[in-house]
Amino acid sequence: MRVEACCQALFEHLLPDLDPDRQGLCVDVGVGTFAFYCEQFARLGFATVAVEPSPTDKLRAICQQYPIQLFEQCLSDRVGTQTLHMGQFANLANSNFSSLAADWFGASGTTREVPTLDLATLLGQVSARQITAFKLDIEGWEPVVIKQFAALPVELLPQVVMFEYGGGSSRAQGDKGWSPKFLEGTMACLKTLQQRGYDFSVMVDYASGTEARVFDLQTLDLAEESPFYPNGVYGNILCFYQQRFSEARIHRVCAPYGGGLANWVVSKLVS
Repeated sequence: MRVEACCQALFEHLLPDLDPDRQGLCVDVGVGTFAFYCEQFARLGFATVAVEPSPTDKLRAICQQYPIQLFEQCLSDRVGTQTLHMGQFANLANSNFSSLAADWFGASGTTREVPTLDLATLLGQVSARQITAFKLDIEGWEPVVIKQFAALPVELLPQVVMFEYGGGSSRAQGDKGWSPKFLEGTMACLKTLQQRGYDFSVMVDYASGTEARVFDLQTLDLAEESPFYPNGVYGNILCFYQQRFSEARIHRVCAPYGGGLANWVVSKLVS
């Protein structure tokens, strides 16, 4: 499936139901160079924050237009500075693959020091009182951020959390984004969200022949089960907090976005 287009369609259809009065904040962490979720959030009428250490001119223009509060930093588990390993794909520099994880498959040997902040500091600086959506795409660093959800007060739990998993190979191959370390991190994300009460979930994967998978995180035995397709490649999982939608509605929204591995390659190269 075309993951980003499908997930943006889901947000388009579901966010107005989650927060019809637009009382909550939407947060886009790891904006990248395309599929600007922050722009979509703002266009839908939500106060929006973007966190991106290497903003493009296009992103800066979008943030000025709406306006969107832009943090030119990395979200991590510490306030200070850390080493960002600049992204590389197909032997070409590509900031969409930059990561704070030195062993991330898309990270190169080129580095730079970047300012970082933790989740509590970010939410304090924007005076967050309610969060509607929290999108996270930070190349293997997702569990470092999501584990901090364990300390959030209930009133600050996002109504929907979306995070990236996998990448670079297939689940069957078991390397790169599916290596034991990074798969364990993905499962840790699910465990934290499960413990905080997230239930209704949607998984969208690029693997050929797959459709959006709807599952209940509360009924998943994470010690024995995972939601991933055997041929899973890369995708996003959306977890909702005490909110459910019909499975038929999810599939109706996602139906136009079928695709496969080639779309993953193309989408990551788009700038």
